[in-house]
Amino acid sequence: MRRDEPPAPKARPASAESTADDRPQQRAEPPADPPAPPPAAPAAPRASETPPDSDPEARVIERMRAALESDPEEVLRLDDAASRDFGDSPRAAERGQLRVRALVRLDRIGEARSFAEDLIERYPDDPAAKSAAAYMGIHPRPRGPSR
Repeated sequence: MRRDEPPAPKARPASAESTADDRPQQRAEPPADPPAPPPAAPAAPRASETPPDSDPEARVIERMRAALESDPEEVLRLDDAASRDFGDSPRAAERGQLRVRALVRLDRIGEARSFAEDLIERYPDDPAAKSAAAYMGIHPRPRGPSR
């Protein structure tokens, strides 16, 4: 063997060679395609994900926010109408929070404080009611038995 020639390939042992019996058998029929998954039903948006243009109460709240700085009287009018239209909806405390702020801007502090107290009484776990109470310096009484 010369140095510039590559070594000859080694022969495989006879036991390593496959025979016709070792090959996998082919099926006469093609495999069936798995069934297609059923089409997914469109998910309904959650209340927090509902775009404002499809939720009339959200549009009112946006208008209330926009009017808070320039026209607090408009906030009160919008809240009065929303209270008639939507009543005690899940967003009532949010509307109430904006009402409290509008009342403060109009220097109707006593009315704002009373309204904030009512909000925290009616919606003790709602973040908007808690915010309105904190804005007015109201500390809600702890619930449960007193000592």
